[in-house]
Amino acid sequence: MVDELDLKILKLLQSDAKLTAKNLGDKIALSQTPVYERIKKLEKNGVIKKYVALLEPDKLDRGLIVFMNITIGEHKVGSRGALIQTISDLDEVIELFHTSGQFDFVAKVRVSNVSAYRDFLVQKMSMIDNIKNIVSHMVLEEIKYSTALNI
Repeated sequence: MVDELDLKILKLLQSDAKLTAKNLGDKIALSQTPVYERIKKLEKNGVIKKYVALLEPDKLDRGLIVFMNITIGEHKVGSRGALIQTISDLDEVIELFHTSGQFDFVAKVRVSNVSAYRDFLVQKMSMIDNIKNIVSHMVLEEIKYSTALNI
């Protein structure tokens, strides 16, 4: 499905998604048309999901990261699904994971500061049915951040 040339293209696109097919071709010694066709195939097969701009959160007043470990009260499909949808719809929640172990879910939240997080917790999260417990972990320093997969 994905060969060595595809992997080279994917690595380059992960570091700069604005590279043109010509730029990519120059870097991997392939002409523009085959590179373009490979990219289209990778998109069609779902290997490339989408292209996005990565923003600087501090410059947009979203510098505080909080990880929320969430335990739910009821695991029925309907109530669980409603909870997932409600949490996913919150703008402050940028990632949500169903996890094993002590907690049912982990949510990654971005807000401007501790007061904004308190407001989010009190005004939004506490209003959601089926949440039994939340344990919050505020990030003191982001040491490593990457969107790139090691391929």
